Amino acid sequence: MGTPDWAEPALHRHFGLPDPPLGATALAIGSFDGVHLGHRFVLERLVGSGRREALTLACITFDPHPRCVLDPVNCPQQITTLDERLSLIASAGTEHSVVLAFTRELAALSPDQFMARLLTSMELRRLVMGYDFALGRGRAGDVGWLREHGSHHGYAVEVVEPFRLDGEEVHSSDVRRLLTLGEMQAANRLLGREFAMRGLVEPGDRIGTEIGWPTVNMAVPPGKLVPGHGIYAGWATTTGGTFQAAISVGYRPTFDKTDLRVEAYLLDFAGNLYQQRLELRFVARLRDQVKFPDATALSDQIAQDVQATRALLSK
Repeated sequence: MGTPDWAEPALHRHFGLPDPPLGATALAIGSFDGVHLGHRFVLERLVGSGRREALTLACITFDPHPRCVLDPVNCPQQITTLDERLSLIASAGTEHSVVLAFTRELAALSPDQFMARLLTSMELRRLVMGYDFALGRGRAGDVGWLREHGSHHGYAVEVVEPFRLDGEEVHSSDVRRLLTLGEMQAANRLLGREFAMRGLVEPGDRIGTEIGWPTVNMAVPPGKLVPGHGIYAGWATTTGGTFQAAISVGYRPTFDKTDLRVEAYLLDFAGNLYQQRLELRFVARLRDQVKFPDATALSDQIAQDVQATRALLSK
């Protein structure tokens, strides 16, 4: 069937600092949740500078999100799972991805202690960072500190100015808010791509099949942000190809269900996808979820949703 177009690009993954150490390296560090346009701006600078200097291109990210450890009550849902994030980082052109487990012990390291550990794992020549980046306990390792440290340890610090879209800086919090509201087109604009969810297809209760619209049910990865409840037009990518999809997010109020479901009707598809990997990409919100008087009324509305999906995606 060939390789799906969402298969991960080639990337060396390191869970923990690389051993054996990397050679002469250009490095970016950050959470990179969402890998939105602002993050990609930093990664593009990393790749550009690193290639000009013939350096190995590496990126450090953290799992879980630092806020989930330092402020667990306000732990943010993930715009991208770790696998999705690493795939997107690789697609930007990086060669090595380093995943550090974010713990209170790691957070308690001073900037000197953190950089001492880091420098045992690579020959750092260039550190590329956003203008507001800082590392170490109390965020003491800011731009000024890192430039001074770099001057003594053989690496340059390249500070990337904030990325702006229509004059506004792009932040993960903005993407998260828009996705939660179901404002998919606005969120996608900040991401620079369509918001996606990946997971295994799990058995459903066959309600869709019974009313003439068989759907696939996606198992949502733990911690993954789920868009605002509603009906969306989007794309479904399987190992057998990519199909237009009418996607439902919510509780299926017509049948008084209480379990959150992400399910999709794949246009012009026939087959069984149980326990196969699926990617759903969200293009636009079609309507809110509504409780219909009966299954027939719901079926009629789904027919309209499918027609709207085909019309929107075929433009």
